[in-house]
Parts: sequence; structure tokens; C-alpha cells
Amino acid sequence: MTLSRRFVDKVAICSSRLSSNNYFSVSAKDVEATDIEAGDQVRVVLIRTDLDGDIKPRDRAVYQNTLQKSNQIYVPKDARDKLDLQDGDIIKYIVIPKKAFPGVMDGPLRERFGDILEGSVGSDDETESQEQTRPSRDTTSAEFSASMQKTGQITVPKSVREDMGLIQGDTVLATIKWQGDDISANKDIGSGNRIIITKDQRDELGLEPGDEPTIRLAVFG
Repeated sequence: MTLSRRFVDKVAICSSRLSSNNYFSVSAKDVEATDIEAGDQVRVVLIRTDLDGDIKPRDRAVYQNTLQKSNQIYVPKDARDKLDLQDGDIIKYIVIPKKAFPGVMDGPLRERFGDILEGSVGSDDETESQEQTRPSRDTTSAEFSASMQKTGQITVPKSVREDMGLIQGDTVLATIKWQGDDISANKDIGSGNRIIITKDQRDELGLEPGDEPTIRLAVFG
């Protein structure tokens, strides 16, 4: 899906580059079109630029932030990790002024972008995800193998989540094993019940999209 520059009900849609200090710039024209000023709160939707088809939940990150005096917006670590962003990467963004939040759900933005904004734009007291019921924990560790996507994402099987009592947002110690080598790191259970193997970790292990590494997860306490 290609997004070109358009403005729908004071919403800016364009592309930018992630800087080394984890900010992206909003052009002066975008700022003027959206009627926002430095210090204003905005809802941000970041979208990967290397998509081949429809935009899935794993391909976007949604958060609130503040427009800086230099027309820059910060990209938090959880958003960078979810999209596996590196310095200099090109990203597509949607910037929505806070004052527009209550009305965009039923307006032309919803009609044009549908699932991109599903669960991402609403009133201030609207949560980003639905409450999950935590299953009982039968074990503190489990091992599985699964195919890795090109973004480094691997889905944690339902049986593993149920046995370990895991829900989205939990942090686990993941040991990734591939061709005799392994790496251990803390990983968050993200949207779609996935963990992300970062680019540096993929490079170190020699992992390619479609490979099926062995993953051992452990929780403590």
C-alpha cells in the first residue's frame, strides 16, 4: 500500500527519516496544514516503508508525543523495536493533533485508512489494547521453533503462552539458538504475541527470513 502526501481533516501523512537521536522531522508545510504548534500533543502512527501488501498491526506503531520547537517528534524505544528501525531508516508517518482525536473515528480518515487506525485513535481515556486474561502458569520455561519474518518477528505459539501464563506486554528471557550459536536477551511479548529478534542479533547469528531458530523462553518469579 502506497501513502503519498495528503491531508485529511488536518491530518499530515508523509515520509521522513529517523535521525541518530531517534527523532523524525515534520515539514513546516505539514505543521501548518495540521494547525499544530511546538508543545502540542499529537498521536503518531509510524508505518514501515518496505511493505509488499496490506498493512498489518505488526507493521505499524502508535503512540502519543509532543511536537518539538524544531518540528521534530521523538520515536520511543518500544516503537523502534517493534518496527526494527535503525538510524537513517525511512518511515511513513501519520500525525494527528490531539484536538482531532475524538472526531476522527467516524470521519474521512477512517474511511480512507480503515485498518491502519484500528484501535489506534480515540479519546484520551481510550486504551491501546484490550484487557487480556492471564492463563495460569504451569511452567517457567518452554522451547519451540518457528519461522522468522523478514522484520525479525517470531510468533510465540499459543501452547507456550498458555503453559507459561504469558500475555501481551510481558517480558521474558529469550535464548535464540541457530546453527550451534545462541544469544540471550530480554524480549517483550508484543502485538500478535510476537517477539522481535533485532537486526544486530540476526546478523550475529546469520539468520535470514524464513529460518526457524529454536527459541527458549524463561520467566522468573
